Amino acid sequence: MGLGAFASGPIFVVQRFIALLWGVCCCRCPKRLRGDNVDATAARYNGYRVAFKGEVTVSEQAIYGAGANGGVQLLNRLGDGRLPVDVHDFAEVMNRCVLVDKTMFIADVLDCDASVVVCCRPRGFGKSMNLSMLRAFLERPAVGPAVGPAVDRAGRSLFSDTQIWDADGGRYRDECACYPVISLDFSGAARRGATVAGVVRDALLGECTRLLAYLEAPDLPRDKVRHVERVVRGVASEDEIGSVLGALIELLEMACDEQVVLLVDGYDAAWSGRASAMDNRGAGLVERLNRVLFDAIAAAGDSLRLACLMGECPGPAEAALSVRGCSYRLVTPLSTWCDRWFGFSDSEVQALLSHAGCEEYLDDAREWLEGYRFGGAYCSSPARVIGFLDRGCTPPMRVDLYGYADCLSEVVAGWNLDRLSALFDLLEAHGCVEVPLRLGAAEPDALPDDDLWTALYLSGFLTTDMTEEPVSGDRRRALRLPNNELRHALRLVIIEWFECAAEDVRDIDALRDGLCRGDEDAVRRALCHVIGDAGIGATDPDAPLPYHLLLQGLCFGLPGYANPASRRKCGADRWDIQVFPTGNVFDVADTIGMLDERPLITVNMMCDPGVDALGLELLAVQALLEIERNGIDEMRVPRPGVGRMRWGFGFDGRNVAVVCQRL
Repeated sequence: MGLGAFASGPIFVVQRFIALLWGVCCCRCPKRLRGDNVDATAARYNGYRVAFKGEVTVSEQAIYGAGANGGVQLLNRLGDGRLPVDVHDFAEVMNRCVLVDKTMFIADVLDCDASVVVCCRPRGFGKSMNLSMLRAFLERPAVGPAVGPAVDRAGRSLFSDTQIWDADGGRYRDECACYPVISLDFSGAARRGATVAGVVRDALLGECTRLLAYLEAPDLPRDKVRHVERVVRGVASEDEIGSVLGALIELLEMACDEQVVLLVDGYDAAWSGRASAMDNRGAGLVERLNRVLFDAIAAAGDSLRLACLMGECPGPAEAALSVRGCSYRLVTPLSTWCDRWFGFSDSEVQALLSHAGCEEYLDDAREWLEGYRFGGAYCSSPARVIGFLDRGCTPPMRVDLYGYADCLSEVVAGWNLDRLSALFDLLEAHGCVEVPLRLGAAEPDALPDDDLWTALYLSGFLTTDMTEEPVSGDRRRALRLPNNELRHALRLVIIEWFECAAEDVRDIDALRDGLCRGDEDAVRRALCHVIGDAGIGATDPDAPLPYHLLLQGLCFGLPGYANPASRRKCGADRWDIQVFPTGNVFDVADTIGMLDERPLITVNMMCDPGVDALGLELLAVQALLEIERNGIDEMRVPRPGVGRMRWGFGFDGRNVAVVCQRL
């Protein structure tokens, strides 16, 4: 049927055709579009636990027989259910809160052949807690009897009822409270407004001050002691501050007649974009940090019993330690070694919920929090699980996700529509993006564009089930969103990106309201403004993809609707989008402007830069007719939807024509 048949009047009589069969309809059903499928199950966790049992170390295997609930043991000396909210000090938590026993991490670190262990996990996965646990177990008191960190107020060992205390015949007790420990925290360098050099200086000054009590022996080299004292008094030069860690290690070994333990939290926080800039003295901060930390580790040699570094990115440590010839063990999110000591397994989440009397919320916890895979273990973020319990086992509100969304926004702020399309794909049911993960790079901020995906992975916004050890850095892996928390956080980022792309956010509001209500004039006016603001068509007006991506992005945030789904990958001539009504709204903000009766919305578009004004209108009509002709919206309208609304859009590179049909 030609277009001329429909140009004579404002009312279009659309002839119904037999809908074409669509072979992939299963991936378009409302259930899968909601994004509420849960991949992580208890059986899945248990299956991987069995699969990897033969590949773990002796100390790792010890946990399997400890406890009746899959090796899970909760530590709760006070007998109440207090949660460790925003508390990361092991000794403090042991005396106040309920805690999941992860003490076999200490055994694995002590049994490691390498002198340096680098553990990389996203924020919120227990790095600081595990590091403070190491310190509490290993640190000897500076003066007086052995009543240091490893002993509680009642004089009992903090570890007397933990799994490590009796593991392997109790041999690990011999190293409890034996070593002088240097504990540095550089994590503050990642905070906005922090001065990297200042954070490093303050961390060194704090430890020098704390450890001065060890250095009172008269037989210690006085020049090195004075070196430390100058740092404490704040009169040391930059070179003296940069070399004080090496001097402190040497002095502590001599004073205690024992090897030294070095613990560094957030070692990579200073390797951010601003850290690679030059400071006012002209010396690169990265080089300075290498000198402060890695030169000291390399020079210490056998003076160190062990060094344990915690961070998110393995690249800086791998590069610095390799070039200095240090023996090290690197724990990345792909590694199976120590994979269970960071994050809560499904069994551990169950145990915490049972302890709190909230067993009925297990499915909610799985849906919202689980889904990460590190090595051979699936897990949840401990910080998010504790937050879930603390707010009464309710799903997170929008405000709870702003932290995630802000971090994501920093990464995607400069992306164009083409790159944003990959984020759209992630929000599809079972959506993923296949990219190489380059975890061994020395300078993450100087890497090619694709390594932004690596940054998202290392930050915990994405995960992968392909955790086999990489053959090369170019190995492509399927990255996915772990859970519903990240799905909603990403949705917020996409909504914000398109709102920021428009000069007047009222245009976005008017367009969304018009799409839901069938207001052609409002949609056309708003869309013309947004197209101009976003620069669509300025470089390649013949390409339909930017217009399609713009329409899809603007459909995010429709009140009372799920995320838009697109079939643009089915072929170059298919440019349709569907938005399903949903009763599963996130929070009250998603209901503002919501209609009582929400139709299934189907959008189709066509692009032809050679048409005139009349041809543009006919292009929109043709796009509308294609919806019925191709049977795009022939599925049953899911509840709570009522009816169907079809939209046809025509683009010529400068203008847009819009036509709507409500059924």
